Amino acid sequence: MLCTILLLLPCTALAGEGEFSVSPQAIQIHALYNGSTIRAEGIVPEGSQVVLRFLGAPGDVDMKQKGKALGLLWMNMGNVRFDKVPAVFLVASSAPLADMGSAGAALGMADLTGQVGIEPDDADRDVLLPELLKLKQDEGLYREMSGTVTMGPAKDGMQPFTADMPIPSRLSPGDYAVEVHALKDGREVFTASRAMDVKMVGIPFMMADMAFNHGVWYGVLASVIAILAGLGIGLVFQSKEAH
Repeated sequence: MLCTILLLLPCTALAGEGEFSVSPQAIQIHALYNGSTIRAEGIVPEGSQVVLRFLGAPGDVDMKQKGKALGLLWMNMGNVRFDKVPAVFLVASSAPLADMGSAGAALGMADLTGQVGIEPDDADRDVLLPELLKLKQDEGLYREMSGTVTMGPAKDGMQPFTADMPIPSRLSPGDYAVEVHALKDGREVFTASRAMDVKMVGIPFMMADMAFNHGVWYGVLASVIAILAGLGIGLVFQSKEAH
């Protein structure tokens, strides 16, 4: 069964010997979407530890830097821009990344501090970068989970793995990547990636399409909804007063 899936859903192998598949092939954001789960399974060289990553495309994040004016009042002290910030950064592993040496650490959030840029140049990276990561973690978009990749019994020099990764509800449409990395003796022995499309469907798609491509009709619909909501609230209060 696994071989059939792997043939139907080929992954892009970047290095080493191994295979993996992921399902579903795409995530659909509908009116009742409240997060989902993707499953990755495959085979890697025997004795490996496996790291699964779900990554969003890097982009810019603009934020306001707050501080105390005259040592008294908190207020905006200026703008800060972070670049090369992944939209989503989810990591699951069969063992703690810290136990996998430098190769494991390079796959976690700790390595992001060297990749993300900050403007202006004199911004305090040691303070601002941890705050950015904490914000993303609070939003559920950044996460590291160890021990959530299950390794099966080895056979013929290869070892199967399975992982179920929860995907947050706060997910934007776009292109994402699912990566598998196998590490052994402190080095990477297999890595592969496949694309994951996240798209809106149903009512969310219709509303977004109308807002961006049919602004006039979107305004009319919003006005009608507001009027109907107002009438509904009015009827509720009238019925209460009658009693």
